[in-house]
Amino acid sequence: MARPTTDEGVCNLALDQIKESIIASLTGTTKTELLCARWYDTIRQSILQSYNWNFALLSANIARSGTPAVSDYTDSYTLPATLLKLRAIIDPKIPLSRRSYEIQGLLLLYNYSSDTDNPELTLPVWYTKDETTISVWPALFIKLMSEELALVLGKKLTARPSIMKDIRTDLIETRRLARSMDGQSRPPNRYSSSKIVNAGLFPSHNKTVAGDYTFPAGMDD
Repeated sequence: MARPTTDEGVCNLALDQIKESIIASLTGTTKTELLCARWYDTIRQSILQSYNWNFALLSANIARSGTPAVSDYTDSYTLPATLLKLRAIIDPKIPLSRRSYEIQGLLLLYNYSSDTDNPELTLPVWYTKDETTISVWPALFIKLMSEELALVLGKKLTARPSIMKDIRTDLIETRRLARSMDGQSRPPNRYSSSKIVNAGLFPSHNKTVAGDYTFPAGMDD
């Protein structure tokens, strides 16, 4: 049978796991339909925010909205309405921990304009979007979504403890597999020689570390 392509289809995968009857719509009035509708968006957004999923990564040039009235920053830019998690500013290879910025609602405050008379009108950013199109979700993400949803629904629909235990066990492995598979679409940089590798574990002992190692972007700068 084909993988689900609708919100109801994903919910029904969750209901299968807790031995409940499937639903036809998220706009219905049964207890199960109301529960699915109440939790579906929250669970999806929570999972998307929990990890830097590559399939939900989007880049955009966001527009300058003006100069903040009271701030240490020279520029404010309007963030996309679908943004769930900011991931990079200007250069995706530089982690946000090395940037000085502030988010106020849907505004990103950042010092980007070197000339206040000629401000930078757009700012490139990378972010996790609220990806609602199920056809672009990897199969493992669909499985993860259904299992996370099953845990919540099971508490409300009195699923047996043994079923809930099995779901929790499956969820641990699904999280690992989903993140591992998603990471393959954008593998980390590999270094045969770097400042970290060349320095070794104990520089004072003149010991070095041989071999190829991977580091998160920016760690070896």
